[in-house]
Amino acid sequence: MSSARADKRKLPGAGWETGKGSGAGARLSDAQIAAEATRRLAWDSAVPEHSVKVKVSRGRITLHGELQRPQQRTAALEDVTRLFGVTGVLDHTVIKAK
Repeated sequence: MSSARADKRKLPGAGWETGKGSGAGARLSDAQIAAEATRRLAWDSAVPEHSVKVKVSRGRITLHGELQRPQQRTAALEDVTRLFGVTGVLDHTVIKAK
């Protein structure tokens, strides 16, 4: 096995299978992207639990929800922006201080 192929296995998201082959043209489904985005948001202690909802259409993530601080919005956006298969992110979250 080449070192390039071995290194690829260590990258986040490298284990995803699309069911449509594993070539360079393989894409994640919207459901797979949504599941991973939701998982990442749930694990981020900077984002309050269940405060951000995720919708995905053709690889574009839309975030909805209410947050208390701008730093929470920043954390949520960072969590989902670089996910494999994401073509863009729309932020429809609102900051509502308590």
